[in-house]
Formats: sequence, structure tokens, C-alpha cells
Amino acid sequence: MTRKSVKQTILFLSAFILSTAPALQAQERTSNPFVKHMFTADPTARVWEDGRLYVYPSTDIKGKGYRAMDGYHVFSTDDMITWKDHGEILHSRDVPWSGGPGAMWAPDCVYKDGLYYFYFPHHNVEKEWEIGVATSKKPASDFKVQGFVKGGNTFCDPNVFIDDDGQVYLYAVVGAKTYAAKLKDNMMEIEGEMVLQTELKGHREGPFVFKRNGIYYLIYPDSTPGGHQMNYAMSSSPLGPWESKGVFLEKTSALTTHGSVVEYKGQWYLFYHNADLSGGRKANRSICFDKVTFNEDGTMNMVEQTPSVLPGE
Repeated sequence: MTRKSVKQTILFLSAFILSTAPALQAQERTSNPFVKHMFTADPTARVWEDGRLYVYPSTDIKGKGYRAMDGYHVFSTDDMITWKDHGEILHSRDVPWSGGPGAMWAPDCVYKDGLYYFYFPHHNVEKEWEIGVATSKKPASDFKVQGFVKGGNTFCDPNVFIDDDGQVYLYAVVGAKTYAAKLKDNMMEIEGEMVLQTELKGHREGPFVFKRNGIYYLIYPDSTPGGHQMNYAMSSSPLGPWESKGVFLEKTSALTTHGSVVEYKGQWYLFYHNADLSGGRKANRSICFDKVTFNEDGTMNMVEQTPSVLPGE
């Protein structure tokens, strides 16, 4: 090969790499919202032993705004680009104590001793909250309701955290405040009493706890008028006290916010929702995700929201 032809080859390869860079970068993830064929909210993301990332959201009933939810689907991915809808795993009609449709709010799912435990809030016939528990040997199907958490009545927005030592903790909300307690080994009974988690400034609902480098984090929505923001707090203990650190996700197009943080393939992500697909603060919501980064002291940086790409655009 002559010197001229080598130079031409290098120039061609350089031009090709530059021209394809945007496409390659775009393929690092799918667009927001990543579920567009139905309305979803309040996503809890988990990574299981099969290497896939699973998301357990609530389901907004089309045309009924942000307060009517019924039934739960599960979504999963192994590349953050292609998402599989595993279908509906639970509905209010499957709940023996159900007080009627429309109150299947923010859920969670954890894995322990060969079983997946799916926690969900639902109104009983007296319109009081119960934290239901359904189990399965599979992460996205065959869930059967086993009953509800004893001692956790009147609470909603359950979050379950399993620490490195195997101890399980339940976090849930009543009166716009988060309470927490240990769960017994049967995963369905509270050990002792639910204890108020203090120093969560501006707290409204939706707690989610995770652990990174020995630090416990509790994320939660605040009550910012016109659109709630996501805050976080840090602690050296899963039961606090917590040190409030402020906002790390500014308001979205939805009135509410609710989400989870998970590490997948070396990158941390925040899962949350907006209302871009339905076009209104109090309209139906859709789940999204974006990267989370941390400073050397463990504090979280502000999450940059990826602009939504809507059908037809």
C-alpha cells in the first residue's frame, strides 16, 4: 500500500467514526419514557441473578389521572435499550381483601431464600391501606397473594431493603411521613413497632433505601408546589437518623415524583416518571431512567433528565 493510499484510508476511517459517533452514543440507552404503549409510574428497579434489570412500576388507568392505579406489569432489559413487557403479574381482582379497583399504588420486589416477594399497597373494604405480599419462584410471573404485612396496616408506598447481613427492613408512609422497622424472617410480620424516620426535610411520600460504599441512602419526593422534586438523605444506619442532603432530581412534567436507584453493570441509575406522554401535571405518567453520579464524599450530583421522545417524533 502506498503512502497516499494509507493516508486516504486513515481519512476515510476517521470520517466514518465521526459520522457514526452520534448513532453509537444514542445506542447507549433507549429514549425516555422507555415504556410508551401504556401508562406506568412509581418504578422500583432491581437486578437479579439472571443478569437482567427488572422494573416493577404501578399502572395508571388511562384517562383517570395520577391517582387511579390498577394492576402491575413487569419490564426487564439486559442492555438498557431493549425492554421486555412480561405482562400483568397482579390485579386488584386477585386480592382477597380488595376494597375495589383503582388503589394498587407504588410496589416493590425483593428476593430472599429462593422466593421473590412482591409488596404492594391496596385499600381494604374499609378503604384503609394494607401492604399486600405476593410471592413467586420467578421474577416476572406466577405471583400468588399470601396475605398482608401484620403490624403495617394503614401504611402505603412500601419499600423493602435487605442489608448485607441479611436483615430485612420495611419502609412505608402514613401522614406524609416515612416509618420503618425490621421484618421477621417470614417477610410478613413487623418486628417491634414502625419508627418515624427523622430529619427528612420536605418529605412527602415514596421512600426508597439503597446502600453504597457502606453509606445508606433514602430518596424521597418532597412537596414542592407545582411539581415535586426528588430529595435524598444519608445515614450510617438503615434506621437513621438521616442527614438530609437536598434535591437531586428537579421536578418533571408530572405533579408527583417517585422512584428508585440501582447499580447495573457498573453504572448507577435513577428510575422515575414524568407526564410527557399524556401532556399534563395531573395526567397519566410514564417511567424513565437516567444516570446517577456520586462525589468522593458519597453525596449525589443533580440528575440530568434525558428529553422525552414521543411517538411520531
